Amino acid sequence: MKATSRVVLGALLVAGLIACDSMELTIAVNQIDEDWLEVVNSNDRALRDVRLVIESFESEGTTTPCGEEDLPRWEPGAVIRVPACAEKVRFTLTAGGETARFSYSNGQLYRRLGRKEVPITQ
Repeated sequence: MKATSRVVLGALLVAGLIACDSMELTIAVNQIDEDWLEVVNSNDRALRDVRLVIESFESEGTTTPCGEEDLPRWEPGAVIRVPACAEKVRFTLTAGGETARFSYSNGQLYRRLGRKEVPITQ
């Protein structure tokens, strides 16, 4: 019975974490050179009241803010140029009350779900 309770509790916790993040908001990231990244709105709709927070992620698990962009409207396919401030960069995208979290490292974009990072094919 205890194992079943743990599984159910774990499933509820994961569902709660996923419910906090929007699975509909998507981005693409292109590394244009070693110092800059292009973040692309890969949604099929314009996003309103956009905030993109950029953080460097260090190997010891700490993050440091390295940029923030605020836009009233972000069109599909439009690019935001941001600094490539670390080997692993984290993005938090908030638009219209929805939030999605991503990370980018070694040419691969990931969706962050709690502590887990799931690769996104571009």
